[in-house]
Amino acid sequence: MERKPLMKRMEPAQIESWGSIDDVVDAPLIDVAPDASWLSVIGMWLCCPCNLIQGCFGGCIQWFFVCFSVGTCCIPLSYDFCSAAGSVVLGRPIWMAWTWWRYTFAGLTALLANGMSRLALFMWEWRAFGSAAYWWHGEGVWCWSYAKCDEILRGVQFRKSAFGCVRACIPDLFATSILIFLTNHRDPLCEWANIRDALHKFFLDRDNAQYQVRVNALPAWLASDWPNPKLDDLNDKARLQRSVCKCVFYVMFGKWIDDADATTLTGWRTNATFFILPRLVQRFIFNYGINKVKQLRKDTIAIVVKYEQEQVFFKMNDSLRSQWQRLKVVKLADEIMYVIGFAGMGGTAAAVESCASFLQAKIPSESAANAINFGEYNTPEKMRNKYLEDPVKYIKETCRLDPPVTSATATLTQYQEVELAGTTREYPNGLLNQYTLSMANRDKDVFANPEVFNPDRPELSKALTWNGAFGATDEGDYPRICPGRWLSMDITKAILNHALQGPGSFATAPADLEADSRGQGCC
Repeated sequence: MERKPLMKRMEPAQIESWGSIDDVVDAPLIDVAPDASWLSVIGMWLCCPCNLIQGCFGGCIQWFFVCFSVGTCCIPLSYDFCSAAGSVVLGRPIWMAWTWWRYTFAGLTALLANGMSRLALFMWEWRAFGSAAYWWHGEGVWCWSYAKCDEILRGVQFRKSAFGCVRACIPDLFATSILIFLTNHRDPLCEWANIRDALHKFFLDRDNAQYQVRVNALPAWLASDWPNPKLDDLNDKARLQRSVCKCVFYVMFGKWIDDADATTLTGWRTNATFFILPRLVQRFIFNYGINKVKQLRKDTIAIVVKYEQEQVFFKMNDSLRSQWQRLKVVKLADEIMYVIGFAGMGGTAAAVESCASFLQAKIPSESAANAINFGEYNTPEKMRNKYLEDPVKYIKETCRLDPPVTSATATLTQYQEVELAGTTREYPNGLLNQYTLSMANRDKDVFANPEVFNPDRPELSKALTWNGAFGATDEGDYPRICPGRWLSMDITKAILNHALQGPGSFATAPADLEADSRGQGCC
């Protein structure tokens, strides 16, 4: 993407303060595990046939998967020296890299065997570990019960730069210091609270008149951009993703971007597979995924510059406490746009795609097919009628069964004994702990007939889909509940309403609302 020069619009001092996005994404790597070194990658390639054979066993036979994860009582000291968990406890030394080579292939094989569904994979692993309270995956322990996930969500989560229960690839794949990596200390002056408050103030304040004007204008913009909608359009994922990106950018910046820029931003959804891959795998595929995401981050900032939105981030940086201000404003812009792109655009697009499938009585392609039952709403007509009856309930129930975010990474807050595959292990505070929202939303202790689609279920507001009980009377007790949950809901409704009801009362874009809202960039 051609980048718009800053010289014409900014003072020299501001240009210096803004900085270079290339310097941000190409900065030296942080926290690379010894067994993810290039030497280890070479060994992984040389032993690929052996790794692949072991991986096929581990990904298809649960006993082998458990053995590769935490060892087995049949082999003395296998936990300590022959398992992924043992490697983690020892700091992932390079001499134990072989345990991760086979474990990686086993995990990928299991994902393929479960139809590329993360939820199906989680449930398969959980059953492999005896359907107990915890199981091992990646670099830590996973929990699933509603009670445990709810407890974590209500408290202080001591976070690390980790994603999918493995250390994150920073600063190339992930931006450093993004909200999902920061601990939500109870101190209102902590970095997490300061940046989250700024994100809300500048982009997500529902009490702001301009915010409401833009949300209310979404149906008109969609009608102008997407004429003569029809039901089959719900199968056009590319169109749905572009529409989400345009809506998010418009509400936050007041600019309705063109198709080319929207297509670029859909990368936050289409590159989702790469975010979950650890550095060892990224290097095994010659950093193909990392390079795609690095370019996406650069292109995203280029779009911000194209539509002349840098000043928003200058103001945001100035609003932060001095110890949290970034030396280069582009670093803050990258961190905020990462959250907006990853969660706001990617997450909302996933929600829209799920609802689009449900409205046609189809199981979404990334879902666990045997874990969803449409019940009495087993035809497209019944589904559409139910949606029109109460869109909010419909969207919440769809996302309970097929959540955009299936799990999140915290850490153990204290020394803890954890039972894994019948053996009790001792783990210190700081070990990665993944709480599995997609399984908590299916806990039979909370949700009656949890696999059945029922938007009228009385316990619907208890679903933890948005990192907290969205709409519950105690919603405020969840400090990390998604700050953009209402925007996600509004955009999902606007797109689905447009697709289902056809051309509405708006035939053209509402030029009287914001005269310069259709961005033209530098052209």
